[in-house]
Amino acid sequence: MPRFSYRAKDQNLQVIEGTIEADTEAAAISRLGGEGVFPISIVEIGAPAGSQLWRAGSRRVSQRTLAYTTHQLADLLGGGLPLLSALMLLAKQTEQPSLRRVIESLAGAVRDGRAFSDALTDHPTIFPPLYRSMVRAGETAGGLEPALSRLAELGEHEAELKSRVVTASAYPIFVLVFAIGITILLIAFVVPKIADVFIESGQLLPLPTRFLLGVSALFTRWWWALAFGMTATGWMLRQWHASASGKAVIDRTLMIIPAVGALVRRVETARFARNLGTMVGQGVPILQALDVVATNMANMTLRRAVVDVRDAVREGSSLASALSATQQFPVFVSNMVAVGEESGTVDAALLKVAGGYEREVDRAIRNLTTILEPVLLVGVGGVVMFIVLAMLLPVFQIGLVVQ
Repeated sequence: MPRFSYRAKDQNLQVIEGTIEADTEAAAISRLGGEGVFPISIVEIGAPAGSQLWRAGSRRVSQRTLAYTTHQLADLLGGGLPLLSALMLLAKQTEQPSLRRVIESLAGAVRDGRAFSDALTDHPTIFPPLYRSMVRAGETAGGLEPALSRLAELGEHEAELKSRVVTASAYPIFVLVFAIGITILLIAFVVPKIADVFIESGQLLPLPTRFLLGVSALFTRWWWALAFGMTATGWMLRQWHASASGKAVIDRTLMIIPAVGALVRRVETARFARNLGTMVGQGVPILQALDVVATNMANMTLRRAVVDVRDAVREGSSLASALSATQQFPVFVSNMVAVGEESGTVDAALLKVAGGYEREVDRAIRNLTTILEPVLLVGVGGVVMFIVLAMLLPVFQIGLVVQ
């Protein structure tokens, strides 16, 4: 029986690795799902290198592309085409080779009599648990086309949310990189040429000037050691951030930084509310929906809060009470959910919350940009002013001696 090596997240959202025996990759994924484990990647042990390379290539499908493709599939189904015909037509009009192969694989699985939701488990790196759960719920309810339409809308909202955050961070990052580049250029190339004049004068240089010359000498003589040290430090920080403990520390820190924490909380609250509202509205059981939503939370602090909510609901608590007990979500969220529970419209209440917080994201981004711009300008100006003063102080000193 084939053996598969996998990386997955357990019910506590910790990354685990292991091997499992199963007849097929789909059977292995299904078995892991039955054990409450969410696969991240799975590869058959001893499989040809080509198949592993294909799997790696299939990961390169952006969220916006997946949402657009899902929207197309929903439109084809809404036009009256059977699922198999819709998939075959969609494969022909898909330009991205890796995605086309995935759709052809799905069409082949459906042709062989497998359920569409089961076929999606063959590609866990492209179709996350939320996607598969929504499709399965749509199949059960006999409404695959509405489920796909909701998934497409959900993907578009998520891609738009990410785009706003990336766009907001582009300018501060550019200013920071530009400032660092200018500083290195001055210290490594301009300062050494001026320094020769001061050193030949034989006078005792002011402390700021000596400090600047020391930094300049460090850059010019030991640049290779600095480059190695920065690369090694960056690699270690990346490895630490990839670990559960490191990511937890970083995420907790982000939550308490002024403006940054507000932005993170709004983004994650919008993501939580829209994902959960969409899944509940599609008929996914609340416990299963909370399980899936937890894996989609980017911030570990809020991810653990969702796990706590799931455990509380499993023990009989209402969703509103469980959300309030975590003290991680705004009071408005639990109040809206409580109203939804009383009226039987939890999904609509959650989607209203999502819409409100997505609008709040824009405000949080403006606030963050308003704070960062003067801080960066003052920081850059301060560094440049220090370099200029450190270079001018000896000149003033020489002028005083001459007088």
